[in-house]
Amino acid sequence: MISRGSNRVIQGALPCYPAAVSERLFMNSLRLFPVISLLFLNLLFGTAMVYAQNTITIIENAAQSDFPNNITFLLEAESDAAPITQVKLLYGAARQETLTEVHVEITPGQRVQAQHKLDTQVTYLPPGTDLVYRWLIHDEDGTTLETSAQDLVYHDQRFTWQEQTARSVTVFWYQGGADFGDTLMQTAIRTIDRLQDEIGADVKDPIKIYIYASNRDMRPALQSNEVEWVGGQAWPDLGLIVGAIESGNTDEIQRLIPHELSHQVLHQAVDNPYGGLPVWFDEGLAVYNQEIADPGFTELLDAAASEGRLIPLEALSSGFPADPDQAALSYAQSHSIVDYIITTYGETALRELTVAFSQATPVEQALSETLGIGVDDLDAAWRETLPGARANVAPRAPTPAVAPANRFNNAPALNQPGGLPLQWESPGWASLTLAAFCCVGLVAVAGLTLLVALRLIGVDKRTS
Repeated sequence: MISRGSNRVIQGALPCYPAAVSERLFMNSLRLFPVISLLFLNLLFGTAMVYAQNTITIIENAAQSDFPNNITFLLEAESDAAPITQVKLLYGAARQETLTEVHVEITPGQRVQAQHKLDTQVTYLPPGTDLVYRWLIHDEDGTTLETSAQDLVYHDQRFTWQEQTARSVTVFWYQGGADFGDTLMQTAIRTIDRLQDEIGADVKDPIKIYIYASNRDMRPALQSNEVEWVGGQAWPDLGLIVGAIESGNTDEIQRLIPHELSHQVLHQAVDNPYGGLPVWFDEGLAVYNQEIADPGFTELLDAAASEGRLIPLEALSSGFPADPDQAALSYAQSHSIVDYIITTYGETALRELTVAFSQATPVEQALSETLGIGVDDLDAAWRETLPGARANVAPRAPTPAVAPANRFNNAPALNQPGGLPLQWESPGWASLTLAAFCCVGLVAVAGLTLLVALRLIGVDKRTS
């Protein structure tokens, strides 16, 4: 019997084991030797095998923009072993979370060239869009290389731009000199300060403002199907503003810059995956913040109220009409309603509504919780402040909360009102088709009759 307690470990010396234990350890070491050898060889040569795998080298990775027509993405890559068989391009706006994937056609081989031309007349991108792109390259053996992300600014290269940055806002212009740029920036800063007081929001993400010297210069920078009356536009999800202001036109600066900047700051404040911001609130706040009012809005609103042509507030929640006159009335109404809310309930109500919309609260619920009234009641209360007896909202007939219990008691009505039986009226094309078939049938019958008659009189008999 081996006494385990009799073994001692002496500091600085090897432990002393009984002979039987030493023999057992030696035999176990012999059994483990193949395993240890394999592990050692794997460490020694396995690393070399990893580094000996196929590698793909990037020779060229670039993008060239031709504003406003297209962006060309270029790639040249080489594999030191298996041929490259597939190339994909992934691109998208840097401010957005999704990328578009494109399978780019190539000729498979050790060295390949890939090119993709993005038509920006079809896939519209506003000037100043920050893009990110990368490539996925696959070879025949299954090796995949994903390139690092590359950045590209889709800049309007037609003009030599000047720029100025403050408070996370950058303004770009090409006519008017430094004084014009100073006026643009000062107006932007005043607007940001004002919005902080009104809705309690500041600029969180960078904003770029591109100011063109004329509508003619700006037109190619807008989407090709954009309505003609647009003088400026904002893309809150991209942090971009585009507008047309002639050099020295201070009034238009004080009108356009606060309007479009209000859209940006408000959308950053309420941004959520579910939306819910009514258009009348967004546009009404933008017009309210203008330092120069749109001419004629008051007269337009008064005339529409007096003539009973006001647009229901509910209809202004989802969008504005494309018709210029109706669009102008929509802006005028939205401004007046926001002004009514501030006058009646104070700027605190604006801040509370902004918080509610940031939480994707439905419009009806947000108004009820903040103002104590819903959409229709707000519409009616606002109209009472306007001139004209027909400004008030026509009351809607109440709808039953539940269906009547006896709704299935009576037999279904088979006749139209007045006792006339229901009749099916065939469409015009059906009548024409029937007439055509009749004509063809008559011609066929006449032809057959003529053929029989000719046979009877012997006209078709052959003569030898």
